[in-house]
Amino acid sequence: MKALRFHGNKDLRLEEVPEPVAALGEAQIRVDYCGICATDIEEYLYGPKFLRQELIPLITGHEMTGTISALGEGVTNVSVGDRVVINSLLSCGTCWWCQRGEMQLCPSWEVLGFDRSGGLAQYTTWPASEIIKLPEHVTSEAAALMEPSSVAHHAVRRANIRKGDSVAVLGAGTVGLLSMQIAKAKGARVFAVDRRDMSLGMASELGAEVAINSETTNPIEALRELTEGVGPDVVIDAAGAASTPDLAIKLTRKGGRVVLVAIYVDTPSFDFNSIVTSEVEVTGSIAFTREDVEGALDLISSGKVQTTPLITEQISMDEIISVGFKRMTAETKDVFRILVSPQS
Repeated sequence: MKALRFHGNKDLRLEEVPEPVAALGEAQIRVDYCGICATDIEEYLYGPKFLRQELIPLITGHEMTGTISALGEGVTNVSVGDRVVINSLLSCGTCWWCQRGEMQLCPSWEVLGFDRSGGLAQYTTWPASEIIKLPEHVTSEAAALMEPSSVAHHAVRRANIRKGDSVAVLGAGTVGLLSMQIAKAKGARVFAVDRRDMSLGMASELGAEVAINSETTNPIEALRELTEGVGPDVVIDAAGAASTPDLAIKLTRKGGRVVLVAIYVDTPSFDFNSIVTSEVEVTGSIAFTREDVEGALDLISSGKVQTTPLITEQISMDEIISVGFKRMTAETKDVFRILVSPQS
């Protein structure tokens, strides 16, 4: 089968590799779609950062949906032909964190495309216990963004958003726009802050009360004006620039909450006194749990979260590097998600 394998920094190769066979308790999945994510780009440009180095060369890709194509021994919860998504983060289930339901902090976690063979391939295998069937009315294209939707769902849960809260999202990329929609589904007023007209337009289309261009408008002043002079209750930083955590703290009202969901390539810096004197709570958010996968799927299924507007293009395996990675690494970054169809 065809698969994209990471061999090293700026070294991705489309190769023929053996088709994986489902082991005991696993299912083989024919990959219908796999997204190219910003983290894939960071690994390509600066990695290996998160990929398990002893497994390199490793099939990459972690945002996938597919159809069950074969079953290993002992699998009864799914059938051949089922369209599915997966909980792509496996935890040990026995450590201190797992025992407290914090599987996303498991020291022994295994993630699709980082610790196990990923979804930029024609087939993959996964433990059947962590495979979730799709409702008939949810398209495979919409489900292909389940992983970033789960990341966004976890970030919103970490924000402890209450009905009527005001929420500003910094960085109206894929995770930011999904976070915004999930916060709105929980009853929040939502605002978006970005520098790209494309992102701001999409934010407005997906429900932002106001989309603020930080290049032309002072976002601190604008958000205070929109929130009775106090600032948003919650700011979610999905931008991940060196300056955005400091900006997030300045945007948030006294006693408000900041959630950092981005992965920072450059090390941010800010005056910790700004946290002390304002009593702003700053919280990190990494990955997700199965609860987030199921919660995100429910929101997509109900139509409260839209993912298909964030699919900019669909490409074949042969176009991953020449089209997909080229567009994702361009300075213009005129894309949200590019889906790869391994079967085409």
